[in-house]
Amino acid sequence: MSSTGTSSAFGPWTTSFKTSAASREIGLRVFGKNGGKSRTAELLPLVVYFHGGFFTCGAVEDADGIASALAEKAVVVAVDYPLAGDTSFPGTTEVAFETLQWAYDHADGLGADGTRVLVAGDQAGGNLAAAVAMIARDRLTPTSRGICLKGQILITPMLDPSQSSKSMKALGKCVCQEGWAAYLPLTSDALHPYAAPAQSRRLGGLVPALVITAQNDALRDEAEQYAASLIAAGVPVQVRRFAAEGGQLVEPTHTSFSSVISTIKQFIQDPA
Repeated sequence: MSSTGTSSAFGPWTTSFKTSAASREIGLRVFGKNGGKSRTAELLPLVVYFHGGFFTCGAVEDADGIASALAEKAVVVAVDYPLAGDTSFPGTTEVAFETLQWAYDHADGLGADGTRVLVAGDQAGGNLAAAVAMIARDRLTPTSRGICLKGQILITPMLDPSQSSKSMKALGKCVCQEGWAAYLPLTSDALHPYAAPAQSRRLGGLVPALVITAQNDALRDEAEQYAASLIAAGVPVQVRRFAAEGGQLVEPTHTSFSSVISTIKQFIQDPA
């Protein structure tokens, strides 16, 4: 596990790992007390974060603001996952899941508590977080890898490639269309629950979720509909819709940013 110098008391420091699901190493930016490199008296929860964008755009550095804001209460591993064009479904979800496994395996060295692991993300990253929660339910047991996922944090997530919700239709043409087309080159993939969580009919047994939306966001309705489906399946869910403002909720300049961070911190401490 290699690293570079930290830029502040909370990071980031960088590392990477090899994966069988992509042609390049996957870069990681780690935020936490002492840059995540020194064990503190209290081991912090571990959050694996997938940055926003629409599968075809965005960069791991886009998560710096939210990851840094959460770093006082958690060790945050932001993932430089491959964009569509480099890797598409299902390779991207495999990269995301292998990152969860890597983070768990290295939790001790990150100063994190491997028994309190969560996944999180916004937009396309929210899709990956939801998919990883499903894969973890389907493939892992506490005795198989030791990973016991505690929660999923979905911030204005892309969940429905059909883009049929009222809020999406109200927007008209959206960059989401190009993103979905690039991410799902096979039309049949749009029906796979790991690609399109909103289409899944098997949601029972998933970990508790925090679903965050914005009043003016085109992804609002599909996110809230997914939350309702999770609740119907018996999954503990918290839903927060923030007021309409310009920009993205995960941007520190957004007027609701501090409230978003406070909401996420509370969920990290008590997902159930």
